[in-house]
Amino acid sequence: MQKNIYIAYILWFFSSPIGGGLHRIYCGKFMSGFLQIGLYWLAYICFVTIIGMIIALPIWIIWGLWWLSDVYFTGVLVEESAILNSINKNLSQEETIKNIETLYELYQKGAISKEEYEARKEILMR
Repeated sequence: MQKNIYIAYILWFFSSPIGGGLHRIYCGKFMSGFLQIGLYWLAYICFVTIIGMIIALPIWIIWGLWWLSDVYFTGVLVEESAILNSINKNLSQEETIKNIETLYELYQKGAISKEEYEARKEILMR
């Protein structure tokens, strides 16, 4: 599925109150997306518990810099996702062509009937 850059930036901006990361998850970067959300909530938990601001402040600074750097990297993530989708689509088409060629060879050898060849070809073309 083609990713929309506008949706990615909307997710980047509006998910910041819950820790950001949704734009990364949308682009298929699940680990870094959940890590970004987890880092935010780790700082929040440190802030409201006895550990306090001494630990929370540096974590929030790291999270904030990461979140701000994603202004640039969100576009890169969407482009990378588009490239991967195009590669997967091309591989899928090549695999379909090879399967149809194999079916045709079976039909030529008489291993399958013309009706069976056409039926299986129709299934592969979907």
